[in-house]
Amino acid sequence: ELQIISPEQFARVERAREQRSSAYEAKCAAAWGVDISLLENGTIPTNRPPRTVPRRNTGRALLSGNVFCGHCGGRIFASTACRSHDPNDRVSIYKCYNRTQHKTLCNGPTTYRAERVDAVVETLLRNIFERARAVNESELIQQQVQETAAQCRQKLRKAQADHTKALRELAKWEGLMLDSIEGTCVFSPEQIKRRMDTVQETVSGLAEQIDALKDQAAESEYAAKEIRESHQRLLSWAELFDTASIEEKKMIASYLIKAVTLTRDYGIEVEFSVSEAQYLGGMEMG
Repeated sequence: ELQIISPEQFARVERAREQRSSAYEAKCAAAWGVDISLLENGTIPTNRPPRTVPRRNTGRALLSGNVFCGHCGGRIFASTACRSHDPNDRVSIYKCYNRTQHKTLCNGPTTYRAERVDAVVETLLRNIFERARAVNESELIQQQVQETAAQCRQKLRKAQADHTKALRELAKWEGLMLDSIEGTCVFSPEQIKRRMDTVQETVSGLAEQIDALKDQAAESEYAAKEIRESHQRLLSWAELFDTASIEEKKMIASYLIKAVTLTRDYGIEVEFSVSEAQYLGGMEMG
């Protein structure tokens, strides 16, 4: 009764605080180190930790914390530059950290105009929202989950039937064991014990199989819930995006996009977050 905010909201704020901290990348280095293919010179190991919130929520640039250089693999950060001699006449840019601070590490451009990059990303996001509006939620869930769930239910029913049958057989052999001890059964106690051990193994194996299938069924239900929530979230963002503030657009872009890689002449490669990529795959977005 003393709760001020919901646990979900508290978890979101804590996640945002963690992902914006200076220690976040170092913490994720071991788990999220990947080899990145560069435009030139093969590949390079780098750290790309997952983010669902932008590194910074200030400034006019759309992306923050998830932009990388395709020439050196290093991070690109948002900044501003003077457009004229007027110090107040400034434009948003993206700058390669390595090219700015360690020129020998990068042979790509130092800066990119944020408005050009952001325009491409915004167009991509609007296309995603249009697909979300067009897709049928029930058909999407059926396509990705229902077939697997039906197979799981069929296997579960068979395993439960086999388990019941094995329990009955085990009970029968337990009764015969008493008859064998009393000398009224054609089977010796040793023979019955061996058969009971075999049936007990079958019972135990089927019980484990049933538990695993129940877990799989629960995962299918959770997956359907996740797809439904993802679809509703995209629909709500679709309604909000065009009139959203830059801070709201930053949050949406950061949640949907894992990484944007920039190369010379404004080459742009976008990698979606895992969950959203799976969902978008269901909309035949790739």
